[in-house]
Amino acid sequence: MRRIGAELALCLHDARLRWIGAVLVLLLAVAGLGAWRDAVRYGAQVDAVTAAERARWLGQDAKNPHSADHFGLWVFKPSSPLAVLDPGSEPYTGRMVRVEAHVFNDAVYRAVQDAGPLARAGLGSVADIVGLVVPLAAILLGFSAFAADRERGTLRLALGNGIAPGRLFADRFAALTAALVLVIGLPLLGIGTLAALGRDAASWQDTAGWHAWPRLLVWIAAQLAYAALFLLVAMLVSLRARTARHALAAALAIWVGLCIVAPRLATAAVETLVPAVSYREVRARIDAEMRPHRTAEANDDRSREILARYGVSQPQELPIDLRGLMMVENDDHHFALYDREFGAFFDGIAGRERVFAWAGLLSPRIALQALSQTLAGTDFAEHAHFVWTAEAYRRSISERMNTEIRDRPQHGGTTLVAGPELWGEIPPFAHTPLPLTRALADAAVPALVLALWLAGLVGLCVPLVRRLKP
Repeated sequence: MRRIGAELALCLHDARLRWIGAVLVLLLAVAGLGAWRDAVRYGAQVDAVTAAERARWLGQDAKNPHSADHFGLWVFKPSSPLAVLDPGSEPYTGRMVRVEAHVFNDAVYRAVQDAGPLARAGLGSVADIVGLVVPLAAILLGFSAFAADRERGTLRLALGNGIAPGRLFADRFAALTAALVLVIGLPLLGIGTLAALGRDAASWQDTAGWHAWPRLLVWIAAQLAYAALFLLVAMLVSLRARTARHALAAALAIWVGLCIVAPRLATAAVETLVPAVSYREVRARIDAEMRPHRTAEANDDRSREILARYGVSQPQELPIDLRGLMMVENDDHHFALYDREFGAFFDGIAGRERVFAWAGLLSPRIALQALSQTLAGTDFAEHAHFVWTAEAYRRSISERMNTEIRDRPQHGGTTLVAGPELWGEIPPFAHTPLPLTRALADAAVPALVLALWLAGLVGLCVPLVRRLKP
């Protein structure tokens, strides 16, 4: 511990650490505080619009229940508290859905439409900065760990004093890791704490449902492991380089390859090997299958089938309303079609996400990206869960309106009219995020890939440390 303390003291007196720390804290603060401000503002807007939508639904005029079903309303996607750190797929997948009769609507209002130039440059979030800039900071701290001493001749003195090479390497790695915790871990903890505590000011979100604190601690641990990985890269190069300049050049080349080139190549490979399912084709298949079901001839056939099922010849002889029963059965047909087509579509996207996580074997940045958004609760699985929750809510409204018509048959050409009592039976929309256990299970593959990178680098360092020479 005394040696580690001495090494850490040297790090803290190094001007590089102060400059790197200042730049990182500034970048993280700008990105994090900006995202937190946007999250609070969005939460207030959602609260206001949700209350207005609820009042609009309850305050609609008396009308036929099916007309009320078409009246519809908007529901909003609750955002994870850690979206302040890593927005993941949230800016690209839409935040609100209109629920109305017959239609499985898309999520709209994508935050990326309002993104600024920093976000378009790939540094719009805290996670972007960690993924791209933090490795560079780790390299700048670690590239001279042995090369500079070798160049100055002090490495010979250190080894000559009887310090084992393995002990020297471990002490310096521990000291530099502690320095990274100071300049990376503490700012991330501060921003994450602000995000979690800030949810109390946004009543539209439920901190307990998101398990924000366990997610935050595991998320920060993942970011620090990623930083330590690139610290190992820098120290590995430093073990072999004759001069600090050569070590820096080699480490920067590795950074470019792993953080910029490899992710692009891996993305292109995944796109080629596992092509995306065309959403347009899914919608076209749904429309093609629904079209013959909506014709007047199809309606006549279904009405005759229902009359024959009940053994009557006229709709007035039915114990229920023919139109209401037909709407119930039509919706059942649509529900099954949506489940089949959109279920396959979402499963296809989830499969691509799993393949992309394994592509992290080509670059630790890819593994961190998959791991980070999963732990933050901003991955596509969370979005799909919201979409299906909104669809279940839409179906519950349609089923209640249709059964009201079905179970109250009207005769003599009259039309059923309902009022506020029926509208009030529909509860407000409520969304519960996926359980934490599901997020941890989904994070298993990228976490394993990141661990393999760390283990591989440690394995490379061991023989080099044993052969360390001045």
